[in-house]
Amino acid sequence: MKNGKAGYGIFLIAIGLLFSLQTVGIIDEFWSFSWPLILLFVSIGFHVGFFLSGANKQKAGLLVPGGILFVLSLLFTFEEMTGWNYSGYTWPIYLVAVAVGLFELWLFGGREFGLLIPIFILSGLAFVFMIQNMFSFNILSFWPLLLIIVGLFLVFGRGSNSAKDV
Repeated sequence: MKNGKAGYGIFLIAIGLLFSLQTVGIIDEFWSFSWPLILLFVSIGFHVGFFLSGANKQKAGLLVPGGILFVLSLLFTFEEMTGWNYSGYTWPIYLVAVAVGLFELWLFGGREFGLLIPIFILSGLAFVFMIQNMFSFNILSFWPLLLIIVGLFLVFGRGSNSAKDV
């Protein structure tokens, strides 16, 4: 336990020094590009914690924030490098981050089928919004057409049990 306290103490000292140097203005430019690394290190900490526990399924919940923070650290690094010029286009990555965290939970936590539902919903929404952002038209304006296609499939599609329903 004493080594754990020392580790936390060193971590807090390092963070305090970084913030102090940033307040004084010594690492102002460095800090603007390196702060996403803190998210990356925390993400790695969650992953290491899970795998050091023997990849125990009961500890798989550690992977959800680990996966989310990993994706967000990559996104924020990109945004900092580009001056946040593309943030209007990359915002669906926030949905992907949650989907990645949940996917890691599904992958290492027992592969429960019900967990795939929010993963696919978040991934699908992110995909639709990314496509919408790439092109100038509003893809969501075609949702009535999607309803018509699904309705036609239900009425005339294969496996129709209309004779058995009567």
